[in-house]
Amino acid sequence: MNTMRTILVPFNNTQPTATAVDAARLLAEPAGAYIEGAYCRQVLPVIAGEGITLPGDYLAEFEEEGKQQADAARAAFEVLLVERHIPLGTLDGLGIRAGWTEMIGTGPEGIGEYARTFSVSVLARSLSDGGQDWKSTAETLLFESGRPLLLVSTQLPEVLGRRVLVAWNGSTETARALTAAMPLLAGSEAVLVVTVAGGTVSGPDAEQICAHLCASGIPAQFKTMEAAATTVGQVILSEAAAFDADLIVKGAFTHSRLRQLIFGGATSEIFNHALCPVLMCH
Repeated sequence: MNTMRTILVPFNNTQPTATAVDAARLLAEPAGAYIEGAYCRQVLPVIAGEGITLPGDYLAEFEEEGKQQADAARAAFEVLLVERHIPLGTLDGLGIRAGWTEMIGTGPEGIGEYARTFSVSVLARSLSDGGQDWKSTAETLLFESGRPLLLVSTQLPEVLGRRVLVAWNGSTETARALTAAMPLLAGSEAVLVVTVAGGTVSGPDAEQICAHLCASGIPAQFKTMEAAATTVGQVILSEAAAFDADLIVKGAFTHSRLRQLIFGGATSEIFNHALCPVLMCH
């Protein structure tokens, strides 16, 4: 039974995209879930210092520009809904439906806190975007919401969760991701649990996880790989492509963000290069 009944699609000072709405719809349709677009409109930071002031007309212009961007985001979101035959509705309604909320000046942290009330968040990543806004939003959702994040790129499968690769490393983060993915795994045709030697922490191995998934009626198999001359992240992405996976399930940041920033890591690599959707938890 799909328990993903409320889905947050945040736009941190960015305009809605078809990919994000399509991904949310893939999750929402089986359960008749509620989708909420949330636009976070930025405000000017407070500048402290003697003699430092900002002209009133500049502040008014910034405020008006922010309102126009928020209005444009809502209009774009509603157009995407109409094109996909998703009606506007409320949280307490029935069937697939969508709503909108606007947040002012809270930034990624406010979005992360707001996401605690939802079953899952959906975030679209732009491979062509040289900025880091989507990445900081993704990391905040993972660390602040306590909820799963579905990260999608420009390519979406027709069905989500038919063929699933579980990147198992024995960690509590991956265990949480696996629990979050159970509504999708319950309807899957094939699940591959992949462990990469040298990329694990103390915990159950892939064979044990596979046995428990099979006991729950999920058609799972396991595979242990060697990283050899490549990286853990590259092995996972390669196996996902070979398995024709439409979803990767992975724990996020088993190692610290600082360590991943300095030395790299599987989470960062999959963040940047996964083509199919990735369901993550921290």
